Amino acid sequence: MMHLDFEEDIEGNSILHRLDGRVKIIVVFVAVFCVVALGHWEMALIVFITCLGLVALSKAPLKVYLKRLLYPSYIIIFVSIVQPFTYGSKIAATVPWLGLPIYQEGIAFAILIFTRCLAAVSILNLLILVTPITAIMDSLAWFKVPSAILDTMMLMFRYISLISEESARMYKAQASRCGHSHTVNYFKKIRNYGTIAGSLVVRSFDRALKVGDAMASRGYTGQNSLFSYQHKQMPRRDWIIGILFISASISLVLLDIFVL
Repeated sequence: MMHLDFEEDIEGNSILHRLDGRVKIIVVFVAVFCVVALGHWEMALIVFITCLGLVALSKAPLKVYLKRLLYPSYIIIFVSIVQPFTYGSKIAATVPWLGLPIYQEGIAFAILIFTRCLAAVSILNLLILVTPITAIMDSLAWFKVPSAILDTMMLMFRYISLISEESARMYKAQASRCGHSHTVNYFKKIRNYGTIAGSLVVRSFDRALKVGDAMASRGYTGQNSLFSYQHKQMPRRDWIIGILFISASISLVLLDIFVL
């Protein structure tokens, strides 16, 4: 199982690493909404390829970037597979023995959804790859996001890595007892994964209750933040770079609407 740690492999001195976190958040916000507005899958694919190019330009680890795309891709693929069977009116083919119709409009819509979601996730993935979580929290605090939301996000990022480590230990414990060997059948492996998932849900809920009680016993009400956030002056160069990225995103939408 993959261990998730959002603070790993962020070190770098590229222009994307040095760019102010507030500018990055604005650019990502605009870019994601522009991607959602695209009507042609080719344009969304251009966004994904551009993100790969920016990863290479920033000299960030491409392997980590692609690894973090795996889990969202599973959900995207599942949603896309459903579309050809549920959307459209013109039948392109029929599934043998099952008689399920495959609609031509559904196939095109599935490709569009897949590329849109993949592009949006790629943008967000690039943000957390070149920006420390502390910088993101500082930027959100500058945007006057309520302290209760910021505290929840900080605790969430903190415990994601802990829960990930715990799931990796549980998987290794099962593997050491031949729970995932080649001799174990498919349904048994699914049951083993379900055992891990169920144990993680129970332990996460129990830990959340303990953390909540500890915070309440110390007088936490959500009015004052648990953490301190820093604000620094935003360089003019970062604003210019941000405007260029935003202009490129909007131009892509205009090109999608009026040219294609």
